[in-house]
Amino acid sequence: MFQVTTPQSSEDWQAYYHLRWQVLRAPWSQPRGSEQDDLEQEAEHRFIKNNQGEVLGVARLHFNNQQQAQVRYMAVAEGNRGKHLGSRLLHEMEKIAWSQNAEELVLYARERALNFYERHGYEVVEKAHLAYDEIQHWKMVKRKPSEPGWFRRPDWTQVLQDTWRESIPISDAMGIKVESYTDWQFSTRADLKANLNLHNSMFAGSIYSMATLTGWGATYLALREQNLEGSIVLADANMKYLKPLTTAPSATVVIADCRGELMELESEGKAKYLVPVNVYDGDVLVAKFEGTFVVVR
Repeated sequence: MFQVTTPQSSEDWQAYYHLRWQVLRAPWSQPRGSEQDDLEQEAEHRFIKNNQGEVLGVARLHFNNQQQAQVRYMAVAEGNRGKHLGSRLLHEMEKIAWSQNAEELVLYARERALNFYERHGYEVVEKAHLAYDEIQHWKMVKRKPSEPGWFRRPDWTQVLQDTWRESIPISDAMGIKVESYTDWQFSTRADLKANLNLHNSMFAGSIYSMATLTGWGATYLALREQNLEGSIVLADANMKYLKPLTTAPSATVVIADCRGELMELESEGKAKYLVPVNVYDGDVLVAKFEGTFVVVR
């Protein structure tokens, strides 16, 4: 999966601004340079590149004051839309804002993008400016959530967290928490100190438990997305340990990698869902888990 990073080289910056101009300014015959403003030097810039070095998406964040940050110049290259690149960039902007103690995020959305931002928790405040005599913009605001990393459907992730705590008490003792749920992935984290063995690394059993719960959680959320309910059990699993885990335990499910027809739950009364889980120590991959979860109506 392509990473969200910061432009570094001169070539990076040229490509970053070119895409910004190409998507947001060129279709309305605006000149080069119109894609920049006087806040570029003090803003946070992020982009996504593919393996060939082509810039696929860009975004910028700046602070209007200590409490309010603003997202601007969100753009995804034509032909790469519908792949959650905009969601990933927006998620990164939010993480920056919340980590720097912003209380709210504001942006001015084009009319065609209203549904996208509303789906990510932004609310329309008022009708704003009309750009180039044809593009209506709307002021939208999002308040800092209590669990900023959860991003998408915090009501579902709260139920999931409560279910773990109440039904699987050891998960709470291990410090296993939902870290984030987005359009493209679901991730958890654990408390290393609560899971250390005599070698000062995480117990293999704790890694297995975190991976299992992460896969179970991804299955639960996939069911909620399709308005389905059922009992979820782990039917089979494979685990491969690659390296010791010694600093920052986390586990991630890339939603596009999951396989199974959950709608069979309605017609057949049960369904299988195959969930790959990667376990990380910080940014380093240390274990791979693949679980087959069976859901029974």
